[in-house]
Amino acid sequence: MNSSFSEPNTPLREGLGEKWQTASCSDIGKDVFKSESCPLARAKFTALRHKREAIDRFLKKHKNENLAIYIEELRDFAISPGGLVDDEFRAIIWPILSSNLVNNDDLDDVSSSYDSDFESAQSDFDETPVQDQFHEVELTREDLMNHKEWHQVELDVNRTLARFPPNITDVHREILQNELIPMIVRVLSANPRFNYYQGFHDICLTVLLVCGLKDALPVCINLAKNGSFNNYLLKTLEKSVVRELDLLYVILSRVEPQLEKVMRSVELGTMFALSWPLTWFSHSLQKYQQIVRFFDCLLASSPLLPIYLSSAIVVYRRASILSCEREMPFIHRLLTEMPRELPIDAIIKDAVYLSKLIPPCLLKTRYLNEYRKFVSKPPRTSVKAIPRYALQFMFVAGTVGAAAGFLFFKQINPM
Repeated sequence: MNSSFSEPNTPLREGLGEKWQTASCSDIGKDVFKSESCPLARAKFTALRHKREAIDRFLKKHKNENLAIYIEELRDFAISPGGLVDDEFRAIIWPILSSNLVNNDDLDDVSSSYDSDFESAQSDFDETPVQDQFHEVELTREDLMNHKEWHQVELDVNRTLARFPPNITDVHREILQNELIPMIVRVLSANPRFNYYQGFHDICLTVLLVCGLKDALPVCINLAKNGSFNNYLLKTLEKSVVRELDLLYVILSRVEPQLEKVMRSVELGTMFALSWPLTWFSHSLQKYQQIVRFFDCLLASSPLLPIYLSSAIVVYRRASILSCEREMPFIHRLLTEMPRELPIDAIIKDAVYLSKLIPPCLLKTRYLNEYRKFVSKPPRTSVKAIPRYALQFMFVAGTVGAAAGFLFFKQINPM
C-alpha cells in the first residue's frame, strides 16, 4: 500500500544508492546515469538540473533588484521539489525568506458557527502574550560570556560533532564552533525574556553552515523574533511545542484514523516527536542534504508546517507502526529512530497537501474541539515539566523508563 498521499512508491535509489537525495545536483556524478536501468533516477536528476538552471537565471536576472519583492517566487522555489538545490542559492535566499516569514495564520476567518469552539481551542495557543523587548546593542565577547545561557550553549555546541558534515576538517569545525557559541548568545540577547533550550543550537548551526557568520546572525534573530521559535524561547515547552504536537493526533484522526487509533490506544503521546519541531528535524535526520531541504521548505511556510511534516512522516511509517508490537515502548522506539532514507520531497508535498486539506486556522479550533469530543477527553490541563537543557537525556530515559515499566507490568500480570 502506498504510504504517500502525493507520490507513488518509486525505485529511485536503484543504481544510485545513497546519492539519490542531494543538496546539489553537482554532488551526483553524471556517470551514475549512464546505465539505462534507472530511468526514473535520470529523470529526477534532469529535473533537479533544470531547476538549478531556473534559479540561477532568476537570480542573475534580478541581481540588481530587491529580491524581497519576489518573495512568492522564492517561496515557490523553496517548497517545490528539489528545494533551493544548492547551498550557494540558499546563502542568498534564506536571509530573504527569514526577513519575510509567513505570518501566524489568520484565525479571523473561522466560521461564526464555531465561535465557542474557536474560543475554547484557541485559548490553548494564544495565552496572554509575553511582551517583546528586543534590543540591538553591540555586545563584547565579555558581555556575551556573562550571559546566563553562555555555559549551557557552550556545552551543547561542544558535543555537536555528529551534526557537522562528514567532509569538514577538524580545523574548520573548531572555527565554526567558536563562531557558533557567541552567535547563539547574541540571538538570545536580542530579548532578555528568551530562554535557551537544547536543540536551538542545531537550528543556528545549520544556518551558519549555509550562510556564514555575517548573514547567519540576522537569519537566526529573525527566526527567534518572528518565527515559531519565538514561542519556544519565550514559553515553557509544555505550553508551546507540546500543545502544537497534540495537533498531530487531530490530523491523523482525519486522514489515517486506524493509525491514530493504534497510537492513542497504547497511550503513545507525542514525546517521540518533541525534537522534530524544536530543531526543524535537524536533530533526527541523518543527512545534511535532507536537513537543508527541510529548512528550505520551513523558511517559506506557515509556522505550523513542522506539525504537518511530523504527521506526514508518521503516515509514511504507517506500515511499520501497524506491524509493530502494540505496546507503547516498542512504537515509541520505532518512531524516535528516523530512517536513514526518506523520500523528502514526497513528505514535504504530503505536508503541504495536508495543510491545505486541514488549514491551520481550523485545525487549531474546530477540528481540535471535534477531536476532543471524539476521544471524550477534556483539554490538557497540565503536563509534567520538560527540562529545557536535557532533551536528549529525556528521550533516552523516556524510552528506557517506558520499557522497564512495561516489563515490570508483564511480570506482575503474566498472560
